[in-house]
Amino acid sequence: MSILAEELITQILILLPVKPLLRFQCVSKSWLALITDPYFIKIHAETNTQRSLVVESCDWKDDHPPQDYYLVDFSNGDRFGKPVKIFPPFFRPGNLSHTSVIGCCNGLICIQKHGCLDCIGDSDYEFVIWNPLIKKHKKLPFEPVDDTHKLRLHATFGYDPVNDDYKVLRIECGQFLNSDDWALEAVEVKVYSLKAHSWRRVEDQLPYKEEESFILSESAFLNGAFHWLVERESGPWTLLAFDLPTEKFGVQTIPFQPFDVNLKVSLEVLGGSLCIFAGTDVWIMKEYGVANSWSRLWTLPMTSCSLVFSEDGEKVLMKKDSLKKKFFWYDIKKKTLMIVENDLSISNKHQTATCLEGGSLLLLLDGDSDN
Repeated sequence: MSILAEELITQILILLPVKPLLRFQCVSKSWLALITDPYFIKIHAETNTQRSLVVESCDWKDDHPPQDYYLVDFSNGDRFGKPVKIFPPFFRPGNLSHTSVIGCCNGLICIQKHGCLDCIGDSDYEFVIWNPLIKKHKKLPFEPVDDTHKLRLHATFGYDPVNDDYKVLRIECGQFLNSDDWALEAVEVKVYSLKAHSWRRVEDQLPYKEEESFILSESAFLNGAFHWLVERESGPWTLLAFDLPTEKFGVQTIPFQPFDVNLKVSLEVLGGSLCIFAGTDVWIMKEYGVANSWSRLWTLPMTSCSLVFSEDGEKVLMKKDSLKKKFFWYDIKKKTLMIVENDLSISNKHQTATCLEGGSLLLLLDGDSDN
């Protein structure tokens, strides 16, 4: 009986999905050491092209809405895979609190727990990094803030490629009265490091604190940095960025204002580029970091939220809550829509969806097991 070379065994295991790899940890001590080795996990992540949607379904009729999470595989076709219900670590039947996804990166999901919808309490400072496929998680240390008076908590999650670390950025800031926008009057900015499993204060504070400015969009993560659109009272709109490796803020002027200020705008990442969705217009930064590389990408037949490009780059998966089926492919060249059949179109529920692309599905092997 021939024995396979160690290099060949490694190459075979790298190509396998995560479930058999978890079982194969029991084959021998050498296989356990190989599968849990950081280098193996990194290579496995680079070869994994699986794409799924993480879908949150909430019924907003009550102050404390019940909430369900689903994992849905998809391809370029006109139908999603069968949704699989998943249970986040914070989930408890009958619990009055609720949760929200603040970011997905390399197969990991970061979830924030919320208490009362009308106030910020201790529960709003609870976070967990979760790998739903292996049902492991890491609860972040509790890190309170000194003053929660009239504050809005903003948090986001991403990967630091220089230090090979996953980080959560947390900002406590002022909030405009009766508005969802948050003012750049930062009380404190902190970063959590998964490697160090601890929080630390960021000394480089938010720009524009001395003038009336506020964030218009959720964060978009690209090239190891978070990005937001900022509207300034005394100047043009800008792109605010926070670089995870250096933990420094930076700003860049947007050399045009291509949209009505009354339109709801969003900042997205599509095909490795930053995009601005403003009404039905979509603008793209063709060269990252170059302000004059912004140009109009296309005009959509309706306002909607984008999720991801198809694998061939010819279509984009989008979501529109007012549509019965909610999800559709938009063909960029043909300018046509194709409804995606799915089992998630529940008319009385509000849904948000985040694309979970590939990544290191073996991360958090040393984490706590989900209940």
